[in-house]
Amino acid sequence: MRNRVLVPAPPAWQALIDEWAMTLEAENKSPRTIRGYTDAVRFFHLWLADPVAPPNVEDPIAWLALVPAEPAEPADYEPNHYKRWIAYRIATTSPGNAHNNYRALHAWGVWLMDEDELDVHPMAKLKPPHVPDQPPPVTPVDFMKNVLKDCQGKDFMSRRDEAIIRLIWDTGGRLAEIANLDVADVDLQRRVVEVVGKGGKRRGLPFSPMTGKALARYLRARSRHPHAADANRLWLGEFRRRTPLSDNGIKIMLRRRGRAAGASEALGRNLHAHLGRHFQSHNFLAEGGNEGDLMLLNGWTTPQMARRYGRSAATSRAHESAQRIRVGDLL
Repeated sequence: MRNRVLVPAPPAWQALIDEWAMTLEAENKSPRTIRGYTDAVRFFHLWLADPVAPPNVEDPIAWLALVPAEPAEPADYEPNHYKRWIAYRIATTSPGNAHNNYRALHAWGVWLMDEDELDVHPMAKLKPPHVPDQPPPVTPVDFMKNVLKDCQGKDFMSRRDEAIIRLIWDTGGRLAEIANLDVADVDLQRRVVEVVGKGGKRRGLPFSPMTGKALARYLRARSRHPHAADANRLWLGEFRRRTPLSDNGIKIMLRRRGRAAGASEALGRNLHAHLGRHFQSHNFLAEGGNEGDLMLLNGWTTPQMARRYGRSAATSRAHESAQRIRVGDLL
């Protein structure tokens, strides 16, 4: 994957951000978490160096007048630095992204206090932005069957792509967890793959017989790959490539397979791995699975996400009941 060219924060701040990143790494935070947190603070300081008002503000000059002068050091932080930035993010991005920015900046302030750079957290009285509770999007079964139809060839790529798609939509494994599987992590007899989740925690993901069939077919095809003996990773690239398939390679594959099946028309978006997590969670609960088991399967440490999917499944069940009872037919 091509490295991103990042615009650094002002030098003194970038040095602190880099030091914070080392602390997060030492705490065994995932690379994605570290990147998300440090990017949020970097963007915050780039904006403070040259603030702009949200696009729909009636009086941008008056709005910007409430942004304090750019801080030179952490002791110069004021609550309005944060209030204006979060307000700007609410106006220019999704509520979820604005909430993630809030969390990153809050963690940044906690670290600065731990390092004796701050005495009081500037966000102490700032509440997080409200995120409307929206049911997670669930890919329709018929659409996913069309995606799998596109993988019905007997060539290596078809076998590999079908196995990846079935495994993600069956188990709800995160993209990085599935991408980083080794051959030894697959147990066809027990029908379980062992993944390494956030914080380096290992857990087993059970899979269905159809997924097991796709995996077995892929493993046979993999054994004939010219570079099979050179790599422990489960997913290999094209025959001419020696390197294993990366998580970015899986992203590209899913986008390509989704487009072939009409993802834009069916979903209004590209096909991506997290939709598989939505699909597995929703259908597990809709078929009677409980939230505690779903937490264990998906590697969640709090019940918040399981409850979110539980509400989505409950809504689906309520709709099915209403269509069965047909109250309107009584009139």
